Amino acid sequence: MPFIPALSPRFELDRLLTPSAARLAPALLHSAAELLRCSLPGPPPYPLWLDSGGYAALDARNEVREEAGLGVLRVASYTLTPQSVLHLAVTLQAAVTFTLDFPSPDPRDKARRDALSLANARWTLAQPRPCRVYACLQPGQDPGPLLELRPDGIALGGLAPHAANLPLLREEVTRVRRALPEDLPLHVFGIGRPEALRCIRDAGATSADSASPQRTAVGGRTFDGVALEEPSLAERLNLAVRNLRLALEAL
Repeated sequence: MPFIPALSPRFELDRLLTPSAARLAPALLHSAAELLRCSLPGPPPYPLWLDSGGYAALDARNEVREEAGLGVLRVASYTLTPQSVLHLAVTLQAAVTFTLDFPSPDPRDKARRDALSLANARWTLAQPRPCRVYACLQPGQDPGPLLELRPDGIALGGLAPHAANLPLLREEVTRVRRALPEDLPLHVFGIGRPEALRCIRDAGATSADSASPQRTAVGGRTFDGVALEEPSLAERLNLAVRNLRLALEAL
């Protein structure tokens, strides 16, 4: 099961970590939402997994709306559409990309957002595929309608806030895994701590991504108990590399 570091060129520590991450990990994950604010100059020199960035729908300041039957996410500085995500995947020669879905912080809006997420998956998976395309779903959502679209994998989001709740992680990943064909990959977004990675691996996940190695290092800490007070940038980088190795070794 590969761990894919999630990095953003917008953050200095992420930029410094990128060469080591590209050497140690099988691929790197970037978000379309991040790249639209801080674009890469061209295809990167490492295998790229391109997240749609739909997690920005959790911010109440951003608007999820329907346009021409598809779901669109409007943010102050950019707009995400299924077309723009697929175009970016083509431009950056991504190895894997994900359909644009919309998690909902408000249960009253969940049905509408789920319907728009499914419409986006249906559109994206009907296009010529420049790379592997994973269809995204949220906890509790039925993967059946997505499986009918014949995706190259399924990606499960919405678990990052519950990363410390190992029984919940195990239950949800197991639920989705049991609904999938045995050979279909199951990716889990936002899980990077070693104990959580081992948990979802044992429950049937085939890959995961997270920014937690460097986010933990920002606070001067490592997954195995190192703690520094007011670390320098160089120290944070060393801690981030250590965390990344621990995440990779957990699998």
